[in-house]
Amino acid sequence: MIAAIALGENNNDCRFLVKISSPLHVLTGLDFFAVSLYNEYNTFIWQFLAKYHFISAILGDHMQATFHIKRERIQHFHMGRYSSLGGGLHFHSHIELLVVHQGQVEAWIGDAKETVGEHQLALATSYVPHVFQAEPNGLDCTILFIPPFLCPEFSEAVEGKDVGCPFIRDPRVVDQICRAVAELETGELNPIDQKGYIYVILGALLGQLKPGDRHLPQDGDLPTRLLFYINEHYRENLSVESIAQAVGYSANYVSKCFRSCFHIGIGRYLNTVRLKNAAALMREGTGITRSALDSGFSSLRTFYRTFAEEFGCAPRAYLKRD
Repeated sequence: MIAAIALGENNNDCRFLVKISSPLHVLTGLDFFAVSLYNEYNTFIWQFLAKYHFISAILGDHMQATFHIKRERIQHFHMGRYSSLGGGLHFHSHIELLVVHQGQVEAWIGDAKETVGEHQLALATSYVPHVFQAEPNGLDCTILFIPPFLCPEFSEAVEGKDVGCPFIRDPRVVDQICRAVAELETGELNPIDQKGYIYVILGALLGQLKPGDRHLPQDGDLPTRLLFYINEHYRENLSVESIAQAVGYSANYVSKCFRSCFHIGIGRYLNTVRLKNAAALMREGTGITRSALDSGFSSLRTFYRTFAEEFGCAPRAYLKRD
């Protein structure tokens, strides 16, 4: 069981306590703290998971993870070396592997959050919400982005599965993967050798995973098609029925597919995308009404209600806070 406490600006005005079940959902507001609540031998043990600045950095003022459409459009293997990390909670179909060479990274993958240290790994499989955060204080890490079609055997093994703990610390496995990563980083491999090292990495990872059923749809492309369609048409008058018609399935099937994959209703995700766009327009100086209408909201009443539900305040208060 996870609990969330909302505190006032002075961190001493406790406003409310909300208990919610796993997977982890963090509420956002002025100054929020997430705590893990355990009940053992009739004793409550409170443990701070993250301070407000970390939660805010992860979610970017937003409660739900969003589809990383730019990443999805890159249909080839790529990797990068980083000295700092940031961004918002997101997901995509690519397999994303973090390798920390030096320093520490705060990693949030699904409903698990841990600090990943030197010579440790973190893995986000297809469509699992995740974010990596780190300040540029001696950080040296590599992130690999592997489209699932490059290794269909791995994708088939984990398709529709929860993969257990996404953090890998076994020295033998980490050493094997780091050696393969070092070869890939040379940039001197031919395509066959490159694919061979990718297989070495994914093979080593597969031995560490403990897949459990996640009930994904049989049409493996459907989640991506739904996300692309929503992100390209959210400004229009969309409904579950119109989205389902566009992808060629029944509304009931599309709703079940979306919720089983992303643990959120399709209507709420659509509002999340619209709110993210509206908030960006407002920060750029566009008026509140125009921002709402240009983001796909047909009713200001709906916009104000959903905005308050997501951000914990009215649009004008949000602009003052921002």
